[in-house]
Amino acid sequence: MSELIEVLKMINQENRRAEKPADITFGTVSSVSPLTIQLEDTMQPIPAAALILTDNVKAKTAEVKGGNGGSVVIREGLSAGNKVIMLRAAKGQRYVILSKV
Repeated sequence: MSELIEVLKMINQENRRAEKPADITFGTVSSVSPLTIQLEDTMQPIPAAALILTDNVKAKTAEVKGGNGGSVVIREGLSAGNKVIMLRAAKGQRYVILSKV
């Protein structure tokens, strides 16, 4: 959660410098490696360098202790075809992926 707060603070600072408010936008994951997102209103996909991922969209697993052990998936990461909601910042130069939709 603190990572999300720090990212939002960074976006707020960038927006003040750019004097343009952030916008909510939607996209579709085009590929995972390298990560690219296709916006609904543009032809060019957004490259990984312009994307900031929150914990909500990062894969997370945990090791199981006792019994047979192993690991369990707590949250799956992004995969091709996922629809995402994003916050556009810095005049559209950076996008924070908030969540899958």
